[in-house]
Amino acid sequence: MKIVAVIGAGRKSGKTTTIEALVKELSARNFEVGTIKQIHEEDFSIDKPYKDTWRHAEAGAKIVVSAAPNEVAAIKRLRDGDRFSEAMGFLEKEDLDFVIIEGNPGVSVDKILAIRDATSAADILMKVKRILFISTLSQNFDSSKFNVPVFNPLKDQIKMIDFFLNSLDK
Repeated sequence: MKIVAVIGAGRKSGKTTTIEALVKELSARNFEVGTIKQIHEEDFSIDKPYKDTWRHAEAGAKIVVSAAPNEVAAIKRLRDGDRFSEAMGFLEKEDLDFVIIEGNPGVSVDKILAIRDATSAADILMKVKRILFISTLSQNFDSSKFNVPVFNPLKDQIKMIDFFLNSLDK
């Protein structure tokens, strides 16, 4: 299983759009893909107070799985746990070719930089290692000063995935 992170400078950088393009094209090529969406809001919870799943966890359940007719969701409260390792624990049970993480997981993996402007890209490229390429939605992005390829995830999906797959062989 190959792990890659799509990182960016804040909201509206194009991370989700880039992941959508990657997942769509990889799935079309018969690869099995899982994703992790990192959420940085300290008080965020998918669970809602006083609902049944919340009550199960409050009573002491280590993990709560809700099973609806069309989806299954696992809720595991972290008690001083590493959220990336916990999330990977769920995905490792699947037969996946790729795991794509939205946000920096804090471990050494290849990264795709989703960015709006060239200035921000230059700053990040100086600090972050293992950037495969830049993904941008900007129509006016000057890519001439970068030593990594630049793709628009809405227009260059095929080229972006071809480059992505070829870069993994190296």
